Amino acid sequence: MANGKVDIGAYISESIDLYKAHFGLIFLAMLVAVLLGGFTCGVLAGPMMAGVTLILLRVARKGEPKPEVGDVFKGFDFFLQAFLLTIVIGVAYAAASMVPFVGAVAGILISPLVMFAMCILVDKKLEFWPAIVASYEKAKDDYVSLLVLALLASLMSSLGAILCGIGVFLTLPFSVVVSVVAYRHLFEDGAVEAAPAVEAGEAPVEPPLAVEEPPLPSAEGN
Repeated sequence: MANGKVDIGAYISESIDLYKAHFGLIFLAMLVAVLLGGFTCGVLAGPMMAGVTLILLRVARKGEPKPEVGDVFKGFDFFLQAFLLTIVIGVAYAAASMVPFVGAVAGILISPLVMFAMCILVDKKLEFWPAIVASYEKAKDDYVSLLVLALLASLMSSLGAILCGIGVFLTLPFSVVVSVVAYRHLFEDGAVEAAPAVEAGEAPVEPPLAVEEPPLPSAEGN
């Protein structure tokens, strides 16, 4: 699945299909995440987005058992690292916004470089800083294409607010869906395309140990 090239049209199309096929689940999971993040003044925003990302990875991989809305709370398994990730990225956005001439678009310029950080954090079980670095290293080679992708995803996510205000809850998850779809294309290969995401706390399945058979008695011993 990993091809090293960003196919903007294919990623957007795949994201739309994925979102439509699992709209109820994705919408409710994001609604829970946004509400809890807001009620806690952002403290739970990171862990909740980690939970949403876990759900989207499992949906995209067609993993079993199928995810449920309650799986959003599995983001608490990554509480500290997800919290720190959102804090660091938020601070970076805020600092960049104060740079003369580029402040208004600073967040847009940074977003492609960190768009895979949450996926890497929950999928690869990395801490927040290595996840940010890994996202940056992958994104820098296709920065322009990923910038266009992020802009399109952000525009489509904002349509709900433009059209009917509260409808933003219907379109807000789309950017996250796009980041998951792009992550799978750029970080995975065909060997793991259909593999379900491994949740935090789950032990990987070890292959059975080979059992050696005892040697046959030699003819001299008869």
